[in-house]
Amino acid sequence: MKQTKNLLRYLLFFTIIQGITLSTLYLFKGQEFDLFITGRQTEIKGQYTLVTHAYQQRMKMAYERISTPEMLTLMEQASVANKEELGRLRQELYRTIFPLYQHLLKNNFRQIHFHFTDGTSFLRMHQPQLFGDQLAGVRPSVMLVNSTQKPVSGYEMGRFWQAYRSVFPLSTAAGHHFGSVEIGLPFSTLLNDLMDNFTGEYRFIVGKQMAAAHLDAADLRDHFTVTPFAKDFLSESDDQKAIEGHPHPGNHGHISQEQLDRITHALQKSLAKHLPAYQAISLPLVLADQAFLVHLLPIHDISGETAGYLMAYEQSPTLLAMQRRYTIGYFLVTAFSILLIVVHSLYTTKLLNKMNLLKKLQQELNESHAELDQIFDTAADGMRLINLDKEIIRANSTMASLVNLPMDQLIGKKCYEVFSGPDCHTANCPLNLIRKGGEHIANESEKVRPDGGTKTCLVTATPFYNGNGVLTGMVEDFRDISERKRMEQRLQTLSITDELTGLCNRRGFMNLAQQQLNYVERAGGEVFIIFADLDNMKRINDTLGHEAGDKALILTAKILRTTVRDTDIVGRMGGDEFAVLLTSVSSSDSEPILLARLDQELAGINKNLPQEQQIAISFGIVHNPGGATLEELLLLADAKMYAVKNKRKTAVGPIEQETAG
Repeated sequence: MKQTKNLLRYLLFFTIIQGITLSTLYLFKGQEFDLFITGRQTEIKGQYTLVTHAYQQRMKMAYERISTPEMLTLMEQASVANKEELGRLRQELYRTIFPLYQHLLKNNFRQIHFHFTDGTSFLRMHQPQLFGDQLAGVRPSVMLVNSTQKPVSGYEMGRFWQAYRSVFPLSTAAGHHFGSVEIGLPFSTLLNDLMDNFTGEYRFIVGKQMAAAHLDAADLRDHFTVTPFAKDFLSESDDQKAIEGHPHPGNHGHISQEQLDRITHALQKSLAKHLPAYQAISLPLVLADQAFLVHLLPIHDISGETAGYLMAYEQSPTLLAMQRRYTIGYFLVTAFSILLIVVHSLYTTKLLNKMNLLKKLQQELNESHAELDQIFDTAADGMRLINLDKEIIRANSTMASLVNLPMDQLIGKKCYEVFSGPDCHTANCPLNLIRKGGEHIANESEKVRPDGGTKTCLVTATPFYNGNGVLTGMVEDFRDISERKRMEQRLQTLSITDELTGLCNRRGFMNLAQQQLNYVERAGGEVFIIFADLDNMKRINDTLGHEAGDKALILTAKILRTTVRDTDIVGRMGGDEFAVLLTSVSSSDSEPILLARLDQELAGINKNLPQEQQIAISFGIVHNPGGATLEELLLLADAKMYAVKNKRKTAVGPIEQETAG
């Protein structure tokens, strides 16, 4: 009877402990998961905003290049022209815009589209044979711009495709408004840019109802497919092909299509449940010992209507680690509860064996100390125990290897004698901070060994107390992160360097040039911007092959690098376009002098090349007029370069030439 009562008491105690444990862990787990997932949602929203803002700026730059006096005059004349004149003006506008349109196509843009104030389509550069249709009922953005005469940007479903668009008003200097122009790019361009610069996989799905309201049944069938997880949402077929066929070398979080299909299948019911609500949500999933997060972020079109979702798939080791931590915590608490019950049972039922039990516990304690000693001695990090006199009284073998000293030459030395750092003999010395009450000191530090070698370490220092709770020193842990730091530096260098030419890439040039421009504005001096473009790059590639094309790019880089000083900034902006920011503190530099030096260097290179391999370069040089931004200077130099190039070209082909849609 007594044993039964004891058993019931133990069961009640165990049940209470389990209930408290589960409730507490569930509460903290939910809070931590929600905080983490919300943070990831915010980061992904920021990434999307950053990419769309960058493309808005690029579209604005393209618009500024489009809105030449010649284009504005043609559009103004077309707005009041008769039917016969409209055809001629359309062809003339097509020829005028065609070089810039070709440039935009190379940069993954899709279209340039001109409209009149009443919403009538005047010229689609991607489909010049289609014009005169009324857009008022299907393109709110066009009507909004023509009514407010202010530009708008954002997602919008068109008459044939969905796109990310910027629509700009067209007016004379006197304020006469006569139409608008739209620059658009496929959504796959944004998604690929996200995957090039951030981890994870991105997709976009649009509501079927939204698409059906804009497209006829044939275009809906030809351009869109139903998603496998919700029949009311579609994905654009061309976008899907562009995404699947686009490499993402910088995306360390790449998820294979097979994994995406498994994730989608596993979350099919959850997706079908949450998608109709058009609310931001993140769905966690663990598959085959891997954790994933699927984020659904609602995307609104230009008119403010919810159009679809940006879907972000990402691997989440953090989520998996959190899940495992709480699982381990539950089992540890459970084990601890069972241990308490067992210990109490043994204590109350086997009081006569107390001494044997104490001996057994002492033996287990000794084994525990032995295990701790083994863990200390074999730890992957270097560890040392230092007393209050800064003497090393214990160290493990990893520490001895880290400082390249045998153990007998390590023990008894002052800590700063064998592994000194910038904080030694200062108020920031870890031991000084621990004496003042610090409990956990952690930082990255460059440490110097006795032989002069250096190591970059993640250093963690914690106080060491004796059995009476008195501070007797500190334990320092050294994790060698030298290789990681070198790798981070290399990755940083690669991120701003063009692999083929060794020059700065576009990102590197923009960053370094902006810094130099800011310095010149403060310190004084002059700035020249040079924009260069190979005139015969296509011919070299087509006739001699891409290896010869690469050689031409390398020679161009050599010409620019040789012509300017080492302190000047030279970058490959993409394709066969290059830019130089050159600073001068004397009057020895001028646009004619710089151009002469460039032509002289080019002639010297071509002199040693066969006729078919000789290169031709158009240069545009501008001098900072004062107060101009880097983007404005680049646009001015680019315009000058194109003016030079156009003098060497014949007129563009007929309007009937087909272009990619």
